Amino acid sequence: MGANAVAGTGGKTVGFYSPAVICPPGASLVAVSGVLSVDRDGITLGAGDFELQMRTVFRLLGETLDAAGSSFAELVKMTTYLVDPDHIDDFYRIREDIFADLYPQRRPPGNTLLVVSRLVRPEFLIEIEGFATTDLQGVTDEFVS
Repeated sequence: MGANAVAGTGGKTVGFYSPAVICPPGASLVAVSGVLSVDRDGITLGAGDFELQMRTVFRLLGETLDAAGSSFAELVKMTTYLVDPDHIDDFYRIREDIFADLYPQRRPPGNTLLVVSRLVRPEFLIEIEGFATTDLQGVTDEFVS
């Protein structure tokens, strides 16, 4: 039950993302809270290392989607928060690498990229939240409260 990317008519995108995505009829929506580069004990992974934090965030985002009975194929929209504008080019490069594997048909989710003054802890360099669809099949017990 994947979401369908829509080509925009308002001009070229500034990166590898879809300008709009349509959720299929009957799909349930999964709202994924901001994902940070932490282990299960809340310890920061990759302090000071933007690439490690970003790759960890995407891995954890995938695990969260899986626990919700969803996947990157059903990811509709992301909002990405960076704390340093000097990481924007690295963000695009790393995302292109990650998305090349996740979206070989080049139909990625929508994305808004924001540069903010700080995240919840000063060592965090990136946070990603998102919306995905699910048919509720395969939802794990740890996801349901």
